[in-house]
Amino acid sequence: MCCSLAVRAVLFDLDGTLVDSVGAYIEVARVAAEPFGFEVTEEQVRLALSSGGSFWKGIVPEDRSDGAAILKAISANAAREWPRILREHGKLFDGVLETLDALKGLGILLGIVSGARPEVLELLRPNGVLERFDAVVLGKDVSKSKPDPEGILKCLDHLSVAPADALYVGDAPIDIFASRAAGVRVVSVLTGAGDSASLSMHAPDRLIPSHTVLPAIVTSF
Repeated sequence: MCCSLAVRAVLFDLDGTLVDSVGAYIEVARVAAEPFGFEVTEEQVRLALSSGGSFWKGIVPEDRSDGAAILKAISANAAREWPRILREHGKLFDGVLETLDALKGLGILLGIVSGARPEVLELLRPNGVLERFDAVVLGKDVSKSKPDPEGILKCLDHLSVAPADALYVGDAPIDIFASRAAGVRVVSVLTGAGDSASLSMHAPDRLIPSHTVLPAIVTSF
């Protein structure tokens, strides 16, 4: 294996990285669009999660005069149903607590940087998982979402850690773009929206099967 990545802080994405939620997003897209007679495919959802785009792009024909109203209603459906669907279909990946404790044991600071809605934090409350983190930055806390580096830089500012001394862990190409823009190193995991081909194309510093590998490739200084 390559030499370890020496860092003072490790920042995590949530969806697809620590939280197994891709299935929940696929379900909420289906539930939100179905009453209007439209279908959102799994491929569309994964592409949107990977790129930061909209689940609803292209599903309503451009010549529909009521297209904007339909999209607004679909989005409202999704927002209304999301808390329930997340509870029913989302869960932490196995071993998250052990990974975080191993990193904390090395003296590494931990942060969350995610565009997720606040409801996802409820999945981290059991067993004190959320308490392991020293800083949390969600979509509501920034004016620009990934691939803009605002969230990563804001989290690092909270931790008083320089970008060169930090690492971001995410599951999608958009996480790589944001990390590069912020000047932090990036590890991609194969547990979410991105696949090996799409992630490798953008050359993360490491590509690993899941978060559980992190303690073997990260060290502190």
